[in-house]
Amino acid sequence: MKNKLHNLIGKHVELFNFIQQYSIFGYIFYEADQNQDFYTHPSLLQHLKKYNVSLANFSFKLETESSTTSKKKHKVKIIIDEETEFIKKAKKIEIVDGNSTYILLAFHKKSIKINSPNVSIKSFSIEEKLKISQKAFNSNFENAAIGMAIISLDGTWENVNSAISNMLGYTKKELSKLTFQDITHPEDLNIDLQFLEQLIAGEIPHYHLEKRYFHKSGSLVYGILAVSIVRDDNDAPLYFISQIVDITDRKNAEKEIKKLLKTSKDQNGRLRNFAHIVSHNLRSHSGNFSMLLDILDDETDENQRAEIISHLKVAANHLGETILHLNEIVTMNNTIHDNLIAINLLKEVNSIIKGIKLNDNQLSVKINVNIPPEIKVLAIKAYLNSILMNFITNGIKYSDPNKESFLNITASKNQEFVIIEITDNGLGIDLEKHGDKIFGMYKTFHKHEDAKGIGLFIAKNQIDALNGKVTVKSKVNKGTTFKIYLKHE
Repeated sequence: MKNKLHNLIGKHVELFNFIQQYSIFGYIFYEADQNQDFYTHPSLLQHLKKYNVSLANFSFKLETESSTTSKKKHKVKIIIDEETEFIKKAKKIEIVDGNSTYILLAFHKKSIKINSPNVSIKSFSIEEKLKISQKAFNSNFENAAIGMAIISLDGTWENVNSAISNMLGYTKKELSKLTFQDITHPEDLNIDLQFLEQLIAGEIPHYHLEKRYFHKSGSLVYGILAVSIVRDDNDAPLYFISQIVDITDRKNAEKEIKKLLKTSKDQNGRLRNFAHIVSHNLRSHSGNFSMLLDILDDETDENQRAEIISHLKVAANHLGETILHLNEIVTMNNTIHDNLIAINLLKEVNSIIKGIKLNDNQLSVKINVNIPPEIKVLAIKAYLNSILMNFITNGIKYSDPNKESFLNITASKNQEFVIIEITDNGLGIDLEKHGDKIFGMYKTFHKHEDAKGIGLFIAKNQIDALNGKVTVKSKVNKGTTFKIYLKHE
């Protein structure tokens, strides 16, 4: 039960605080409804020894009384034998761990009621009392379920119990040559020292602090530290008493939970993008098929029909690639970051331009591509394809019919990003009016029959998922420039 208690103290701060506050005269710890197997703190045993009774096989019984207040009063019968029992008031705390409930009964008052005709209180001299007190302290110190240490005023580990050695990986001899400053994480040291100064100055009686230590192996140990000070008869500081609860397992579990939550959030984002690509980007492919099939129905010239069929094959290939990329999104097991690959930007842009089947108005848009052939971006292929397709088709869709329209696609590279610049001389957007809504869902800025207000929203969402960013500059009737920033190797 002692090991279980130690484990629970590391997981439940309220249990640690309860023991510190109320267990002056020890405690009894057990699993609810199974009080035959229990752990007794040495302080309680030492407290009962003065009554000259055998404590080898005692049992106990908890009695709870209702009071006029909302708080319940607890008494513990410590049963020595058929004729002898002690009754002590206790504080009770229950800790639920999994499917089990554990109870700790702490004794915070010295008073005790004796029911026995045979018990006498042994008398001790002052010297004997001091020896007993020292022996009790030493026993409590060494057998404590948490780490305990006596620290000198300069920070040296004067004495430590086994729990401290096990926690930090050092032997007692090794720790005696170190100070607590030597193995404290630098980011946690200043606040610890500030509290110590206040403690020495008498401004505070004690303090609690969550801090990190370095294990002998170099790994981090997370602990809850409680520090008090011992003074002499003249109130001069002598040394510190430190108690440390190891919460490393709890911290590691918290990190794992955060990692799982991040993965879950990432997977939800991928599913959202999957739905967007299916609903929006596949519409371009279906539009191409419909248009080409309509032309094929009306065309009688065999050469023209053969050319249209070749275009259908190209469109089918692009549709197959998109479906393949969608399948990759669904089958990812890890985060987006773990699935990024280096993709040649020029090849991707050329493939998208080739796959876009232009209508009569769109044919008048001249597309100029100036991308160095060696530039690669870190991305998920389906995301990159979707991002580029949305920006390129937008530049074509919102061209100005009264101009000789163009769409310029360039790329450059700095230390952190590849910057893809897509510039058109089309209708433009009034950024003073719509600037805060430009990447919103279902936001449209022109009366175009094919405007859905979803493309820029999807693209921005996917750029964010790739740890990139996008900026826009635009003037009405002048044109628009989007700059897309994506990571590279």
